[in-house]
Amino acid sequence: MLTVLCRKSAGSKVSRGSKQWPPAKTVNSKRSQSSELRSTKLMSKVKPIVPPNFVENLFKQTRFTKKEIVGLCKLFKKLVAIYGAESTSSVAAMSSVVLITIPTQGFDRLMFREFLQNEFGITTEEILTDRIFCFFDQRNDGVIHEDEWITGLSVLLRGTQDERIKYTFTIYDLNNDGFITKEEIFSLLRNCLVKHPQDEDPDEGVRELVDIVLRKMDCDNDTKLSFEDFSTSVNKQSLLLEAFGQCLPSREISESFLNSISSVQ
Repeated sequence: MLTVLCRKSAGSKVSRGSKQWPPAKTVNSKRSQSSELRSTKLMSKVKPIVPPNFVENLFKQTRFTKKEIVGLCKLFKKLVAIYGAESTSSVAAMSSVVLITIPTQGFDRLMFREFLQNEFGITTEEILTDRIFCFFDQRNDGVIHEDEWITGLSVLLRGTQDERIKYTFTIYDLNNDGFITKEEIFSLLRNCLVKHPQDEDPDEGVRELVDIVLRKMDCDNDTKLSFEDFSTSVNKQSLLLEAFGQCLPSREISESFLNSISSVQ
């Protein structure tokens, strides 16, 4: 009797109240779809390395391609980290004070001076590197930010003749009054040329050179150079673009720097 009952139980169908489990393939398929959906949502929340609107704005303002702008953004972060670390270690070497390093948002004056020298071979006196820094620092907050760096490089590396003339005139106009005065020319040339201050009168040769420059470039003979004077002279003789000190990278260095942008990871 017990044997018969067992056989009936084994051969009977599952009762109505018991749970019906779906096939294993169906479960796995649903789990896969759910996982893909979660991944898609997570990916949609991840911000790109360089925001598209940031690239678009700089594309309109500069002479760089969008791909170059993305490369410059990556390079900016790397260079700021490198020169920031070097700047901190240099200060620490000269001081016994323990430094607390705060991540910077860009180049300070010391870091930017190192950048100009190492990357572009611009080794001019401090008076000129400070002027170049001020040209880049459009916000005038003592830091060259990412967008300011790219906008400034557009002039240095891809600027038209008119843009480069305006740039160099701005650098040489030390007091920002719209003129390069006789005194400013003397200061600029003296810093570039006087290497042996122990000479009897090291400034005499500089004064003579200033007079020569003014006779050549001062079109209206008012003993100072207006933008029109400077622009006219440079367009006649391109070598006068950097007459009072280097403030632009050479063509070879510019091309090498631009070629390196595409390889930045």
